[in-house]
Amino acid sequence: MNDIKTVAGFKKHFGEPKDDMLKDLTQEFMETYHRHGVDPFELVEGFGIDWVQLLMSYNEEIEEYELCAIFRDLINDYIETKTNK
Repeated sequence: MNDIKTVAGFKKHFGEPKDDMLKDLTQEFMETYHRHGVDPFELVEGFGIDWVQLLMSYNEEIEEYELCAIFRDLINDYIETKTNK
């Protein structure tokens, strides 16, 4: 059941995430990002890069481009940090 932490595992067990769920996850992610001062690396690591990428795609579909830019920068920083370790 540990595989439900990944997007692929979630889809396998529950099907495609619904728009309402992705909207709620986006709000939760952004609230944590803006209000709680969580390290961006830890935030992406905690959420899972596959989920962050899915949220970026979802927000691109609904034309929330400012949020997409935040997700993109976090993903790029995360990958760069992982590569340099």
